[in-house]
Amino acid sequence: MNKFAHTLILAVFGIACWFVWGILTLASHTGHGGQLPGFTMFCIALRPGLIVLPILAAVYCLWIGFRRADKLPSWVSFFAATMGVLVLVTLPTLVAAYLPLIMAINDMASK
Repeated sequence: MNKFAHTLILAVFGIACWFVWGILTLASHTGHGGQLPGFTMFCIALRPGLIVLPILAAVYCLWIGFRRADKLPSWVSFFAATMGVLVLVTLPTLVAAYLPLIMAINDMASK
């Protein structure tokens, strides 16, 4: 049951990282010929890190998979770590995705 929980958490974490990667990809296409804000460009540059995070979690799950069942760490710590990392990655991503929208609204108001 513990190994199944680790695998389920890994799947959810991988899908969530994929969605965050997609948000950053969409944010990179919202410039409409104008310059994107600096923070958005910085977050877009860090987009490959969203591929590394699920790979590291998968390596940990493989390590769990090859250990004996009597010495397995609890899935709760893995859940807390992955969801904590996900929150720390998602919050700046959402800010970076909304900055071009705020810039566009400000440009429309000044015209």
